[in-house]
Amino acid sequence: MNFYLNYFKKEVNRIEDNEPIGIILCTEKDKTFAEFVMAGLSNKLFTSKYKLALPKPKELQNEIEQTVLRLKGKQ
Repeated sequence: MNFYLNYFKKEVNRIEDNEPIGIILCTEKDKTFAEFVMAGLSNKLFTSKYKLALPKPKELQNEIEQTVLRLKGKQ
C-alpha cells in the first residue's frame, strides 16, 4: 500500500489534490500482523473498524466522507 500511495502522490496527484488515501479491507482482525505490516511506514496510517461483511458502496462512501470531514476538523 505504501508503494502505491507514494507512487500516486508523486506521479498522478496534481498540486491542488489532497494526499491520496488507501483502504485495506481485511476478513479478520490480527493485531500482530497489522503491527508488522505498518511498522516503519512514513505515511500516516489509521486503523479503524472491523466488519464481517463488506459494506454497500454507498455506506463505504458515507464512511469515507465522514472520516475526511472529521480529519479536516482536527487540522
